[in-house]
Amino acid sequence: MTSDTHPPATILVVDDVPENLRLLTQELQQHGYEVRGVLTGKMALTVAHSTPVDLILLDVRLPDMDGYEVCQRLKANQSTASIPIIFISALDESLDKAQAFAVGGSDYITKPLKTIEVIARIKTQLSLVKARLQLQQFNQDLEAQVQQRTTELAQANQALQAEMQTRQQVEAELRTSEARYRLIADHMSDLVCLHQVDGTLQYVSPSCQSLLGYDPETLCGQNLLSFCHPDDVDLLRQCFQPPTAPEPLITSCYRLRCQAGHYIWLETLARPLSNDATQVTGVVTSSRDVTQRLNIEEQLRYDALHDSLTGLPNRNWLSQQLDLELVRCRRQKNCQFGLLMLDLDQFKSVNDTLGHLMGDQLLIAVAERLQGCLRETDVIVRIGGDEFVVLLENTGDVQEAIQVASRVKHSLQTPFNIQGRILRTSASIGILINNDTYSASDDLLRDVDIALYQAKEGGRDRYEIFGTDMFQMTLKRVNLENDLHSAIDQHQFVNYYQPIYALPDYQLIGFEALVRWSKPGQDLIMPGEFIDLAEETGLIVAMTQQVIQQTCEAIQHWQHHSLMTEDLRISVNISGQSFRDPELLPMLDQSLKKMAISPQCLTLEITERILLEQSSNILDTLTKVKQRGIRLSIDDFGTGYSSLKYLSKFPIDILKIDKSFVDEMTENSHSIVRTIVELAQNLNMSTVAEGAEDERQVQELTALGCDAVQGYFFSPALSLAAATKLLADLNLRQSG
Repeated sequence: MTSDTHPPATILVVDDVPENLRLLTQELQQHGYEVRGVLTGKMALTVAHSTPVDLILLDVRLPDMDGYEVCQRLKANQSTASIPIIFISALDESLDKAQAFAVGGSDYITKPLKTIEVIARIKTQLSLVKARLQLQQFNQDLEAQVQQRTTELAQANQALQAEMQTRQQVEAELRTSEARYRLIADHMSDLVCLHQVDGTLQYVSPSCQSLLGYDPETLCGQNLLSFCHPDDVDLLRQCFQPPTAPEPLITSCYRLRCQAGHYIWLETLARPLSNDATQVTGVVTSSRDVTQRLNIEEQLRYDALHDSLTGLPNRNWLSQQLDLELVRCRRQKNCQFGLLMLDLDQFKSVNDTLGHLMGDQLLIAVAERLQGCLRETDVIVRIGGDEFVVLLENTGDVQEAIQVASRVKHSLQTPFNIQGRILRTSASIGILINNDTYSASDDLLRDVDIALYQAKEGGRDRYEIFGTDMFQMTLKRVNLENDLHSAIDQHQFVNYYQPIYALPDYQLIGFEALVRWSKPGQDLIMPGEFIDLAEETGLIVAMTQQVIQQTCEAIQHWQHHSLMTEDLRISVNISGQSFRDPELLPMLDQSLKKMAISPQCLTLEITERILLEQSSNILDTLTKVKQRGIRLSIDDFGTGYSSLKYLSKFPIDILKIDKSFVDEMTENSHSIVRTIVELAQNLNMSTVAEGAEDERQVQELTALGCDAVQGYFFSPALSLAAATKLLADLNLRQSG
């Protein structure tokens, strides 16, 4: 707390961050100052013009105008021009400080603020104001005394004595002021120096001792250039060049040798001093240690271009390097480079079963091994996850890239010992050799990623070389995915219904709903062209919902026209993703309720892969489906995995015999179909054969005891109108 008996000084604090404003206000009030705080430059101008203010702490960055503009406006107004302004800012650049002083700022403090430093600088500025005011008052008094001596000669001795006393008082105050400035100079952290025009030191502030280790007196008379790092001498000489404009501020950053022998980075603000003839007589410099800041900046630059886990260059580095390589190849003839993109096969299972820490250790080990099997000119990059890219510089042709890929594959055949666990992995590899068509790194990475995708699709642990046909295939796939999204939004998928007939009497017992894509302006698109992509992208869930809704609408339509018998059921294929969807059962319930139809009208066809999951959730869903009265069918039974030992555990009603088994039936070979039929009979299930195309197949299926059949021998899949007509005709015949 200040002990000054005079009214406390009023300080205006301008900061657009309320929390900063509150903290700074509290600190200043604790030191006895009257404080007014505002958040914007406009408010600062209003307060300064309407209320007496002794000093302003002004933030550089404000929401409506910056601190420099506020300062300029205050200095341009006679009523506020004399208020000292101390800039506060998180900006630590010399140009910012230079601008602050150029617009009339008295001082500049860098955030984060230190209370001791702020209070010291405030006191200094207030002392300067006080001294200035006292000096003005003295001049006024002196003028009054001269006038009094002129008019009152009799009081000359008394006036002279008063003048002497006043002079003594002024001298004492000047000595006090000088002592204060000396105190500031002795305790400031910045290095302040006065140089001759050739760089010879004339004055060095005491902070030199703590900053460089030298005693200030020993440096006086020596040239600063002799302490500068050899690589920075030319830069430092610029501080002592003749100015090109009146009193310019020159900033520079260079290394200076400390007494201990090491170098530190100094950021220096230099101002030439001129005499009345505008001749430069010296240079004043203010320097501060920025070594730590530059080291941090260098580390940040390194981190931005390198992977934190493996220490390898990262995607940012690769993009920059590829752009440089493309420029080099445009300038040089016969310039060629290649890319290998690697993706570790089944790496996700390591994370899922052993944890991400073990996965990270495996990535580190893979990175080290890959570095050991590459050429000296090659660079390996981790671009994320378990994906790596090898940049092959000066590659002659694709054969060299294949040789590197083969070495990589061979190196990964040796198992990894990670914390006592033996782990095996392999890599799918995409290969790309650049050509004149590439102009951007993104295009290169896109195409080599396409080759990698093809390698993974081809069976993994292999490589694929990029070709334009791959790009066209990928582009077609992307367009197809976009079209699928639009098709779902616009409800372009329609159901066709293939009749199912009982054996041996050929009675119609139901339909299988088969989805078709009715794309405007095109023929119907069959499921083989889009189902796989729909499952891969997850769009199959929304598509299945639309199929079920259309099926329920068709049943309601047939019921309304009395075409739906009690035994007639419609089968709908349900993918694994849809079956695991928690919204499946609510969606079924809602569709059945909305259409007011019985669950007994539906049969859900699932794949045997769903049964192989053997999870409690799958069994729970199957049970709840059965509880609703919906039948369950295993589609294409026997074509996937052997699920015979799991079959009895689940509430399945129907086994569907795949068309491939029906096609393979000959006069003397029915073993697979017979086995499936017998298995179904033993498990109290019925069978439906798919894809019957001729009478012989139907007769053989009847002889084997198959319960029902569908296929082109009876009918292809029918539109809703055609299926409705089929039911109407049957109803007419039965009623007749």
